[in-house]
Amino acid sequence: MTERVKPQARADPMGPRRSAAFWSAPSPLAVVEMDTVRRGRIVDANRAFCDLLDTTAEQLIGRPFDQVVELPPGRSGVLAQVAAGWEPLSVPAARCIRPDGRHVWVGLRASVVPGEVGAPHQVVIALDDHADHAALARGALRNRMRYLQDIVENSPALIYVKDDQGRFVYINKYFGSHFGVRTDEVVGETDFYVFPDEIARVFSVNDKLVRDTRRAQEFEEPAAGPHGAYRSVKFPLFDESGRLFAVAGISTEISDLKRAEAAAREARDEAERASRAKSELLSRMSHELRTPLNSILGFGQLLQLQPLSDDAHSSVDRIIRAGNHLLALINDVLEQSRIQAGHLLLSLEPVHAVDPVMEAIELLRPLAARCGVELSVDLHGGLYEFVVADYQRLKQVLLNVVSNGIKYNRENGSVRVSFEQAEPGRLRCLVADTGPGLEPADLDQLFLPFERLAAARSDTEGTGLGLALSKGLVEAMGGSIGVMSGAGGSGSTFYIDLPAADPPPDAHTTVFGTREAPVFTVPSFAPTRILYIENDDANVELARRAFALCDNIEFRVARTGAAGLGDAARERPALILLDLHLPDMAGETVLDSLREDPRTSDVPIAVLSADATGAQIERLTALGVADYITKPVDVVDLLRRVHALVHPAHPGTGREPADD
Repeated sequence: MTERVKPQARADPMGPRRSAAFWSAPSPLAVVEMDTVRRGRIVDANRAFCDLLDTTAEQLIGRPFDQVVELPPGRSGVLAQVAAGWEPLSVPAARCIRPDGRHVWVGLRASVVPGEVGAPHQVVIALDDHADHAALARGALRNRMRYLQDIVENSPALIYVKDDQGRFVYINKYFGSHFGVRTDEVVGETDFYVFPDEIARVFSVNDKLVRDTRRAQEFEEPAAGPHGAYRSVKFPLFDESGRLFAVAGISTEISDLKRAEAAAREARDEAERASRAKSELLSRMSHELRTPLNSILGFGQLLQLQPLSDDAHSSVDRIIRAGNHLLALINDVLEQSRIQAGHLLLSLEPVHAVDPVMEAIELLRPLAARCGVELSVDLHGGLYEFVVADYQRLKQVLLNVVSNGIKYNRENGSVRVSFEQAEPGRLRCLVADTGPGLEPADLDQLFLPFERLAAARSDTEGTGLGLALSKGLVEAMGGSIGVMSGAGGSGSTFYIDLPAADPPPDAHTTVFGTREAPVFTVPSFAPTRILYIENDDANVELARRAFALCDNIEFRVARTGAAGLGDAARERPALILLDLHLPDMAGETVLDSLREDPRTSDVPIAVLSADATGAQIERLTALGVADYITKPVDVVDLLRRVHALVHPAHPGTGREPADD
């Protein structure tokens, strides 16, 4: 037996009388003081109370009362009620918890003890450990059953029990109100009494599965209405002998969730349909817009290669410039659409910062001269620096930004390109102009598609896509682009920040110098037969004239896919040029047939198409085409690429184009 130690007397309203009588009283007594959160703490306990709990007063004093005596559900506020209302209250069945985890059932009576003015009230707890323990346990069980019954009846879930024949033996209150039925009319009936036949059959099959497997199962079951559904958990009930006598279920309606899922699926499908439609539109736009440009630029380039008068050369140059400008606008629209659709293809690598800048500068010097704008560059900050970028895309961005600085400048203005360190690990390229500047209100709209702002009031050509496209390209390369502008004619300074890169092992940096313009020479061909499968007269004539510049080329044309397949199998050309839009069959079908025919399976095939979408090029390349040449073609580039395909190991020498 643990030694009992009488606690020291404490000052209280009853004084010494409580100390002696309280300690020796035969009934288990404890004094509880209510704190500010209305949670009682034990401040005193007599010998009988300590003996009942097999502990000491020192171990009890200061502990929360509810850790020592567990009150039944719904009666946990008894002490607070007594302290507030001064009326004694009784609890017929409470459970005392001993330190070793054992418990004992007792009756409990709580009475208030008035304290001094301003002092918290104290409650005296008297326990009756001579009560009928069996009756107490039955009372506690009744309380718990009542508590459980309240939970089941008031649950917002459908709770039900069916016997082994599928007849209802119990439904909760929510089940009755939800389906508009009474318990007395449902008990003894099956699901077919409450639900439509098609739904009742599903419930019946699922109940049978639970009975057959004798295990709990989770189902998604139908409910009335579009997208109606329940999530049901059904489980078997067994009697003392282990016989399954019923199936119980708890079902929660998830119709709102299923409708939300259906809406999300529909939105996703709609987005996919829109994406497909957009891709198809891009493909059609690319083809329909580039096809006439193929004739304009292609025949223009052929004229440039001929001896013409100065006036004729000037006219041809204007045609080529206008055609290239239109092509650039088309490319900008398609490129912006690719960025928005997430179809942009990049080749990121260490790029010498100076190279694309100087290439862009050289390309734009004629424009600057025509506009009367001085174009200068300071290479010092970037001469030995490399950035992570796609070379061609970065050059495209620089061409956009610098050309804007030229076109929207004042007469006798200037554009200056320079470099500086933006922050650790990033290099900044600055493009400063002396134009009219930008208003603060315009800065937020500057990089939006089709926004031209002040340029809209000028006669300068453009779509308003250049800066939006530049922003998308720079961000895709891991960089950022922005502008610092002063109003009132003080000009604008655009900045392009890109991640710095370590120089590649074979890198060498040189100051960009003046380069001689390349002279075009016609590739030399060995005797070569080329088959062009194309139905458009202008495209055929352009290709015929381009290949006429070269000796030893036998150029054949097939106007349909079927004719092309026959000619290819019969003549076995060195190269097949294939258009994808043919009158009798799709170009891809022709490609598949050529690859499957052993007579043509090893003939290289180059697609020559106005469809310049990245996804199309990537897909056709994966199908095995040797090259994908987009229209409008560059005649010089076309001849070089064809030569590389038919003479891969013999680049050959060249010759000047014929004068006739």
